Amino acid sequence: MLRKAGGAVANYIRNTDRLLLLLCAAASVYGCLLVYSDAQTSGGGRMAYLVQFLACGLGYVAAIVISKIDYEVICRFWPVLAVISLGLMALTFTPLGLNVAGTDDTAWLRLSLGPIKTTFQPAELLKIVFVITFALHLTKVHETINRPLTVLLLCLHGLFPVGLVFLQGDYGTALVFIFIFICMLFAGGLRPLYFLVGLIGVTATVPILWQVIGQDKRDRILSLIFVDDYLSTTGWQQYLGVVALGSGKLWGVGYMQGGDHQVYARNNDFVFTVAGEEFGFIGAIAVIAILLAIVLVIMRDAMKAKDRLGMLLCTGMMSLIGFQSLINIGMTLRVIPVIGITLPFFSSGGSSVATLYLGIGLVLSVYYSSRTRVRNTIFVKKV
Repeated sequence: MLRKAGGAVANYIRNTDRLLLLLCAAASVYGCLLVYSDAQTSGGGRMAYLVQFLACGLGYVAAIVISKIDYEVICRFWPVLAVISLGLMALTFTPLGLNVAGTDDTAWLRLSLGPIKTTFQPAELLKIVFVITFALHLTKVHETINRPLTVLLLCLHGLFPVGLVFLQGDYGTALVFIFIFICMLFAGGLRPLYFLVGLIGVTATVPILWQVIGQDKRDRILSLIFVDDYLSTTGWQQYLGVVALGSGKLWGVGYMQGGDHQVYARNNDFVFTVAGEEFGFIGAIAVIAILLAIVLVIMRDAMKAKDRLGMLLCTGMMSLIGFQSLINIGMTLRVIPVIGITLPFFSSGGSSVATLYLGIGLVLSVYYSSRTRVRNTIFVKKV
């Protein structure tokens, strides 16, 4: 029995994506250290890092379990996953929906895990479910993807979750969905002409969107252009973030020695400032290097996938992690408006980290399946 179990473990270690597991573990450990430091130095709260530790641990185990399941089997349950995720999203539009302090969108639900009281953001789960359903949709229509009717149906599929989170007031998450949608369409083989038409259409609607987003969000954009005019109001948060980053210089002020600049959401949207302040330029570059390595490894897994579905699942997760990282760090560096997007693996947030690991499990499943299971392929010549 023990020999058989040992052989199974050895087989899994041999065939799984060890590099991706290692990088994700490094990101989570680093992230937990940053969240813990904020709790000790800025009063971020004991509950925040407890939830973070629990979410990372359970998420990591869940990713390993999911990786052992064929991703085609997982995708067959898309109706169940869609009903669950959309049902949870619908609850945010009822009195059960919460507006977390410091945010301007009603996008959370209260969650109780025994003595731990926390919140859950259904949109985080919807991201993973969207990657699954859209990958299936693209796989099904790949031979007719450039027909106008097919493109229209794909756009309706992509715009549905965008519309839901937009109605919640969560414009940052809506942008994440849009970028995932665009990247997966590109990987699915859509002609560049459609992207050009889409770009023209979006450009034409900018004046309308400018009026729809409200004065507060317009001020966030204007504060990047007219820095001095908004420095004491809308731009103050980003200014403090840049100051905190700069104060770390090359090696930082030391672990758990930061927090003097009173940066708001230091354990969440602005967690990158903790790395820069306490570990300096080296610590900030380490965060970027880990995230970039994760994105590149997932890209490699997409290229090694044996079928279109596996490739698209990896593409969706790669674009999710890559875009969120780019926006969050750009937001912290004051080159992009503050739109409330977490830094994958690093920001405090149980629902964000736990659901992200569900997506990592899908990527691991694609890699593991490509090495251990025989299936028809369009990417590798059959022997």
